[in-house]
Amino acid sequence: MPDKIKNIFIVSGEASGDMHASSLIKELKKLNANIAFEGIGGPESEKAGTELLYGIKDVNFIGFSSVILNIKKIKSILRECEEKIRSVMPDAVILVDYPGFNLKLISNIRKFYDGKIIYYISPQLWAWHKNRVKIIKKYVDLMIVVFPFEVDFYDREGVKAEFVGHPLVKKIDDFLKRNRKTDSDKIRISILPGSRKDEIDRMLPVLLETGNKFLEEFDCEINILCSPNFKESYYRGLLKDYSFNLIYDRNNSEMNYKTILNSDLVITKSGTSTIECALIGTPFCVVYKTGKINYSIGKRLIRIDNIAMVNILSGKKIVKEFLQEEVNPGNLFKEGKDILTRKEYRENMISDFRNLRRILTEKDASANAAKLISNLLD
Repeated sequence: MPDKIKNIFIVSGEASGDMHASSLIKELKKLNANIAFEGIGGPESEKAGTELLYGIKDVNFIGFSSVILNIKKIKSILRECEEKIRSVMPDAVILVDYPGFNLKLISNIRKFYDGKIIYYISPQLWAWHKNRVKIIKKYVDLMIVVFPFEVDFYDREGVKAEFVGHPLVKKIDDFLKRNRKTDSDKIRISILPGSRKDEIDRMLPVLLETGNKFLEEFDCEINILCSPNFKESYYRGLLKDYSFNLIYDRNNSEMNYKTILNSDLVITKSGTSTIECALIGTPFCVVYKTGKINYSIGKRLIRIDNIAMVNILSGKKIVKEFLQEEVNPGNLFKEGKDILTRKEYRENMISDFRNLRRILTEKDASANAAKLISNLLD
C-alpha cells in the first residue's frame, strides 16, 4: 500500500528564494515521492512541481512605501493563503526568507494550525528588526540557516537553529565543473540591475549611463543581465537607445552564470548575486538605491556596517558598496576601472572570494535541509 501523500505549503517571495525553494523541493521529492507542494513561488518552484496560488511578481514589493501602496493586495493574498492552509491542513508550512509576509502568515495561522512550521533561509534579523525573533521563537518548529554565524545569533536568542551550508555553493561548484572562462579580445562588463521593478527603475538608468562611460574608454562589451520576472520586451524597451547585449534567460539554462564567469567586471545590486559573483570568482562592486523615505527609515533600523553579504561574512569590506547618491556614473566608473586595471587590487579581491568559499563550507545545503525536514515529518 503506497504511503499517504504529504502536503506542504511553501512560500518564497523573490527570485533568490524561488531558486532555493526549487532545490529544496527536488531534494524532498527524492526522499519521498508522495509529497505535494502548493503555495507562492516563481517559475523555478513551479517547474519543480509546486502548484502556485500566486507568483512572486504578485507579492514582490520592495521598501516601506511600496508595501503601503499595495497593502490591500498583500492582505488579500495573505487571507487566501490562510484559508488554503485552514482547508488543507498541510503536514508542514515551509517559509523561505521573505519575512514581511511570512512572519505575518505564521503568526496568523498558529491560531488554528498545529502542523509543523519550518523556516528555511533566515530573514536577516541580525541586521535589523531583531524583535521579530520573538515570532520565530514562538511559532517555528525548525529553523534552518545557511550562514554559520546565524547559529550563534539564534542561540543567544534562545532559538535552536541548524546550519546546513549555503545552497549556492554546490550549485555553483557543479556549474564550474562543467564550464570554463572563454577568451575574448574585448573586456567584458556585466550589469545586474535587480529583479524588482522598483530596483530596475531607480538603478538601471544610472547603470546604463555608466556602461556608456566604459565604452568611451575601453574596448569592451556591456551585458545587461535581466530577470525572468519581466518579459523580454520590457527590457528591450529600456535598452532601445543603447548598444548593449541583453542577457535574458527564461529557461534558467545557466546563461547568467556563464555571463558572470566570462566577465572581467560585474556591477550588481545588493542581494544574492553578490554571493554568486564571489563564488564564481568574478570581481564586482555593489549598488543599492531606494526611495528617500525608505532609506531614511532603514538607516535608523539597520544594525550592521555593510549591506553586501560577502562583506558581512568576511568581516571586512572586500568589495565596494555604493548607496543612494553614491550610485552615480563617476563613482561606478572609477571603481570599475580600478578593478580592470589595478592587478594587485583585483587579485586581492579574488583571494578574499576564496576565503569566503571556505566560510560557507562544502555542505550540500538543499540535501541537508531536506533530510532535517523529512525527519521532522516522519
